[in-house]
Amino acid sequence: MKKTLKYVLASAILVGTLGSLASCGYKRDFSGNYTYNTFTAVSPSNWNELTYQDANDTQIMSYIGSPFFQYDYEFDKDGVPVPGKFVVKYGAATALEDVTVDYAKDDKYDVPDDATNGYAYKITLRKDLKWDDGTAITAEDFVYTMKEQLNPDFKHYRADSYYNGSTVIHNARAYVYQGSSVMNNAELKHATWEEGKKDAALKFDLTNSTIGSWIWGDYAAPAEAKGPAYVLVALGCEAEQAAIEALVGKSPAEIEADPALKAAFDAVVSFWKSEPEEELSLFAYQHVYPALDFDAVGIFAGKKSNELYLVLDNPLELLKEDGSLSYKAAYNMSSLPLVKKDVYEANKVAPVQGSTLWTSTYNSSVNSTASWGPYKLTSFQAGKEYILERNTNWYGYGLKENDKKYQTSRIVCETIKEWNSAWLKFQNGELDSIGIDVSIAQDYKNSSQAIFTPDDYVGSMQIQSSVSALKSREKDGVNKTILADVRFRKAISLSVNRDEYNQTCTTSSKAGYGLFNSMHYYDVENGGVYRNEDVAKKVLCDVYGVDVSKYDSLDAAAAAVTGYDPAQAKELVTAAYNDALEAGTIKDTDKVVITFGSGADNEAVRRVFDYLTNALKAMVVGTPLAGKLETEFEDHGAKWADDFRSGAYDICTGGWQGAAWDPGYFLLAYLSPDYMYSVAWETDKVQMTYTVLGQEYTMSLIEWYNCLNGVAGAAHNWAEGQVANDVRLGIIAALEKEILSVYYTVPLQNYFSASLKSYKSDYISRDYNTFMAYGGIEYLTYAYDDAAWEEYCKNNVLDYKA
Repeated sequence: MKKTLKYVLASAILVGTLGSLASCGYKRDFSGNYTYNTFTAVSPSNWNELTYQDANDTQIMSYIGSPFFQYDYEFDKDGVPVPGKFVVKYGAATALEDVTVDYAKDDKYDVPDDATNGYAYKITLRKDLKWDDGTAITAEDFVYTMKEQLNPDFKHYRADSYYNGSTVIHNARAYVYQGSSVMNNAELKHATWEEGKKDAALKFDLTNSTIGSWIWGDYAAPAEAKGPAYVLVALGCEAEQAAIEALVGKSPAEIEADPALKAAFDAVVSFWKSEPEEELSLFAYQHVYPALDFDAVGIFAGKKSNELYLVLDNPLELLKEDGSLSYKAAYNMSSLPLVKKDVYEANKVAPVQGSTLWTSTYNSSVNSTASWGPYKLTSFQAGKEYILERNTNWYGYGLKENDKKYQTSRIVCETIKEWNSAWLKFQNGELDSIGIDVSIAQDYKNSSQAIFTPDDYVGSMQIQSSVSALKSREKDGVNKTILADVRFRKAISLSVNRDEYNQTCTTSSKAGYGLFNSMHYYDVENGGVYRNEDVAKKVLCDVYGVDVSKYDSLDAAAAAVTGYDPAQAKELVTAAYNDALEAGTIKDTDKVVITFGSGADNEAVRRVFDYLTNALKAMVVGTPLAGKLETEFEDHGAKWADDFRSGAYDICTGGWQGAAWDPGYFLLAYLSPDYMYSVAWETDKVQMTYTVLGQEYTMSLIEWYNCLNGVAGAAHNWAEGQVANDVRLGIIAALEKEILSVYYTVPLQNYFSASLKSYKSDYISRDYNTFMAYGGIEYLTYAYDDAAWEEYCKNNVLDYKA
């Protein structure tokens, strides 16, 4: 399975999660009815594996599917989990066989001739897999689903999980994009100008070319306001703006044949060129993906109905040398998406007016949902409640190893936007867990029922990247485009006291400064944490202006990072404002109005809004903007992430979860327009120069990402296993620095959850396990069945302070 990336709304994490339940000593009893009662602040909108976008949608998804391979506790001789240890075991699959040698000389799949392992796998499925209505599941169902996942008529949100990152199915990208055209910079097509100038398909381009990436990456605001040619003239190009604009869309031959065009072109070359062949960086060309049959994609069924084959473009080491499952089997390939064909076909929706893409309502209601996991959806009321009950056709209930697991017979999740309302329900025994809010932390943080859990989530302030979106929401006397100035965004970052922010707005989270925290491993089996490496520490020192030479060690310098410098922030605000005033993009009578958005409007969200509002207003005191900065709040509900990406508001507090064991892949969240919050930041144009293995390279940020992850068609393959870890670490650190330095994403917190668990339910261990958390629904047990708990709550006051 792909390493899932999930949008997370930082200020609305109110879900009562299973991960917060843990202790020991309750006796298991399976004779009664056992309901797990939980809640969410935001109701899921769909739980379709092909399309889901945020963490809310995974609430239901996690109960209705099954893994091929999964993690489990390693137990000692007394049946007690060994702290920090894990095993990998089979689930919906019974065998995994590396069949690379069978395809190494098969031209159809382009597996290297000398490859011996990692490129092709045969997965043997259980023969008793069924949907909740009893329909048998075969390998062909997974093939059908992948065909739909990659369907070019839909271009599903999750399609790139199988052509970006580590799990790259052969020809997946080509199948999705067949018939589509993209503009590529000319360097991808030609190595020399002598060759390129003969190509009529090349067109002078100030947007999709390398020079375009430089203009729009470093000078987006003036380029948006007055055009990219204006930027060149303003920076010293000795040609008229109109003459440069006349070059756009012209081929090298057309330019050569027209004296006026040639003169303008020579002026641009004189301004730009510092290395051989750089004339190419002024051009782009249109590439059209050809039609492709799905038979050419690297997934197919075998001769037997339960045999599923995968052929990959990048090798994955899913098996150890002894043939047993490696941790990557459960991480990279825990499962593949699966939809029930008849239900899925019935829920396809033709393109609406103004769109060319089909959509789907699959897994968005009870009738459109099919389960092959331990539970099935039996009730769903959007914005109110959903209920899941045991799926009696799930294969797992017939396994002896599960005899003492899955005691939960029903899961009820209520939508409760206000934490105070949920708190009252928890105290009355109506919820089985709840996060500890700041308002009660002092009284309950030492409770015997309190659980503190680390998380890979990094909460950040996301700042709008689209100049046109900012401008479209300006009105007389209101300015927003000052947010397009990187100095203003940096000032915002330097104005937040992260320690104070987390003490005020969270119960147990800690100050965060980078894209990664202590939960992000680059070497899982050897315990290698990215944030602990010197290159990662140096990034934070560089970004936040800590001079390492003034400290006894890099560790000491990194420990001194606070990200808080109000004096420098005021200087940056003043510089940005004065330049905007001179350029005419702001008036001295204008006020700056910053719109904050969220997925909910509740006490926790408002606490964050109030804190950041105060920080921003303090930032402008003593600057020309003093008294002229205001904030406003908007509730965007379940579409908060989409709305932000489309430019509907200016700032949100959100971040990412997932891919904690592959920081190189995780960068996709900040570099790919399919995922990133800052969608207008053109990472395919912004250039980065870095030295790899003694050779200096200059590429766009997304090209660096593609090389780092071995994406098909990348100029280099620096994926895991292809180069040494220290090489990859350096690239990851360089990209992290580039992302942090534009301040579209401003990290604020490394998330730690603090929660209370009910006396009703229990887990196998309170020791948090990186691989198993606290065991999830599989290991949840109960001290009371539903009837006994109801009776107990009627006759007792629940006290969680002890």
